[in-house]
Amino acid sequence: MNLFISGWAGFREALGNIPEEWNFVCPFIDFNEEELISFLREKSGQTVVGWSTGGHIILKNLKFFADRFEKIIVVAGFIKFTKYVNSRVLRRMIDRMAKKPEDVVKEFLISAGCNSLFPKFEKAKLIEGLNFLISSEVVDFPQIKGKLILIHGIHDRILPVDALKELNTVFPFAKSFLLSRPHWIGFEEILKARTLGFPQGSC
Repeated sequence: MNLFISGWAGFREALGNIPEEWNFVCPFIDFNEEELISFLREKSGQTVVGWSTGGHIILKNLKFFADRFEKIIVVAGFIKFTKYVNSRVLRRMIDRMAKKPEDVVKEFLISAGCNSLFPKFEKAKLIEGLNFLISSEVVDFPQIKGKLILIHGIHDRILPVDALKELNTVFPFAKSFLLSRPHWIGFEEILKARTLGFPQGSC
């Protein structure tokens, strides 16, 4: 299978062009981190793409995903979100989610370069995701060769390019792409990196 793990509030409607044949997971709307790992424990496939929060979850469990997927693409990934975005920003979002959750989601999606389209949602699940971003951190850095591709947008208004630079430091074997895009790169651009990432037979 091919699997796309989206970002916070990264509904399929907001991203617009994820093919129907790709399995799609929106973190905390569908599964939290532990539930996702449990769901995938007996599964495997060709490519897993993780965007933002989804990419962070992949990086936290990199060996788990490397054992199950032939190629791993992380878009707008990070080791610890609050190293680049002050936790006060997330706490303000949590406070606003209690009163005007649709406004918070719409503003985020616009800033991320997505469509401002989304279905009805349980605000408690998205609040859980924001609390996750405040505390979650990658602490293990297995050196997986020939599988990991990192992509980041130069015009990302959510997460600075320094997040990619840090990932390049701790994952020196990863192939890295810096594109003239916002936080959401676009699925077709992501798949181009899949074909350009590593030569056939790379270990």
